[in-house]
Amino acid sequence: MNTLPTETIFGIPYVRADLATATAEWTQRAADCAAPVLIAHSDVHVLTRMLHESDYGAGLAQFDYICPDGMPIVWLMRRKGADAHRLYGPDVMEWMWDKGREHGLRHFLFGGTEEACAALSERLTARFPGVQIAGHLCPPMGDWPADIEERLAVAVRNSGAHCVWVGLGCPKQERWLYTHRSQLPPALYFGVGAAFNFHAGLVRQAPAWVRSHGLEWAYRLCREPRRLFRRYLVHNSRFLWYCLTKRI
Repeated sequence: MNTLPTETIFGIPYVRADLATATAEWTQRAADCAAPVLIAHSDVHVLTRMLHESDYGAGLAQFDYICPDGMPIVWLMRRKGADAHRLYGPDVMEWMWDKGREHGLRHFLFGGTEEACAALSERLTARFPGVQIAGHLCPPMGDWPADIEERLAVAVRNSGAHCVWVGLGCPKQERWLYTHRSQLPPALYFGVGAAFNFHAGLVRQAPAWVRSHGLEWAYRLCREPRRLFRRYLVHNSRFLWYCLTKRI
């Protein structure tokens, strides 16, 4: 059961808790969950898709937790008087791998490449000795095999994983999770996108001061302009429009 308080932004219930409080609840739920628990990390990109694409918004409404992954969302929450904190996917991943050691949590990686998963496992086990990696599954690029859902369900169930980290990128990871929820075995499923490549050292993460000032999008745009230009042009513009025309 979700006991974390929320604050609605444009009708979307965002978790209103700091990192320690949120991860403490998830650690407890991971140890005894009887059904899949879906956790989304929503930046401006995810928020505007929820508002603009009805099927995506309806799918995200099925998630158990929607976390404020971007500072602009945190600022809107604070503007409404909430004691809001950023629950950034890469930070959540670190905390759960760290604190989960005391509770024997087992982790499964779904997404990325074999190279990314290998580097991610190596780096995080070096940082958090004793962390338990239950396994990984890297879907191929392009079309997936028809039995990929069954393969994941069997792999997660056989591994005894408590936390499944899904790094397929937005909106693919959220769509995949809400579409296949009924086929997933009990565990916590975190959609963390780029966290795989950040922690694997394959993509450089923005400095902390850039992230705290809500400028990570600009940093990433400078590093990957061809891939990210249209995303930020469209979704940042929509976000500004919603802020001007909708009731927060």
